[in-house]
Amino acid sequence: MPTRSPDPHHPSGKGATPLASPPPTVLVALRRVLAPLVRALIHFGIPWPMLSGLMKGVYVEVAERDFALPDKPMTDSRITLLTGVHRKDVSQLRGKAPSAESVASSSPSLGAQVLGRWLGHDGYRDADGRPRPLPRAGSAEGEAAFETLVTGVSKDIRPRALLDELLYAGLVEERSDGLLHLVVSAHLPRGDVDKLAYYFGRNLADHVAAAGHNLAGGAPPFLERAMFHDGLTPASVAALRIEAERAGMDMLVRLNRFAMELADRDEGRADAHHRFTAGLYAYDAPDGIPGAPPGARHAPEGGSGEGGEDGAAP
Repeated sequence: MPTRSPDPHHPSGKGATPLASPPPTVLVALRRVLAPLVRALIHFGIPWPMLSGLMKGVYVEVAERDFALPDKPMTDSRITLLTGVHRKDVSQLRGKAPSAESVASSSPSLGAQVLGRWLGHDGYRDADGRPRPLPRAGSAEGEAAFETLVTGVSKDIRPRALLDELLYAGLVEERSDGLLHLVVSAHLPRGDVDKLAYYFGRNLADHVAAAGHNLAGGAPPFLERAMFHDGLTPASVAALRIEAERAGMDMLVRLNRFAMELADRDEGRADAHHRFTAGLYAYDAPDGIPGAPPGARHAPEGGSGEGGEDGAAP
């Protein structure tokens, strides 16, 4: 089946020209990307037949949305040509309404939005830029309080109900003076598979979208970089993990504050309908095992000890 090579002037795929086969280096890279993904799928009991059915729908959806020819209707036959999905399956899958699960997971949780506002909005930070301890309710109209924080995001849920959840999760603590203290500088839903799955999908999708845009020659390229270093001891890796979390969270909190300022400035503008994601990750595993789980068997001894920076954007 012929494939299509993205046109640098149309990174989404529109106007791409067919090639006899995909570049071998792209297939090698894809296999490397798929290994940790398949590990997660097997862990959650998602076998190949289930993934195959899911992939059919995604292929049809992406081809129809991103590979239409100018001024020409997208036909079942063309989608089959682009994707290799049988025409009968294409006909059944086109226009199929998204599932309730996909709609429910299409936006951040209210808790994440509230904590982001607590971290990023000037009215809820102290002089040093840290999130302020808040009373449950303000004594005067407009006074910063947990109640006004929640209603500033949504009036569809009672602040007390959300507070109970945040207290239970350990993200907020009530001090002896009655003020509420934000315990962590990010909404980290440890142990909650529903929330973790949401962030898994959102963060990886945007990361792959940025890297895919750059791989296709899209201009301007997105920021997509990473540093790497091998030949390290477990103690050195532990020190790097601590420093990466500290420096990374400083960066994300700063960007969040800046985004809040810009969102307040952009409110009400007709073109204020874009989103922005900046991510951060750190990973460690034995040398020589790409994408290996942290506990994988160690590769043959030795290592270059070389460090560097890897990424698609200059």
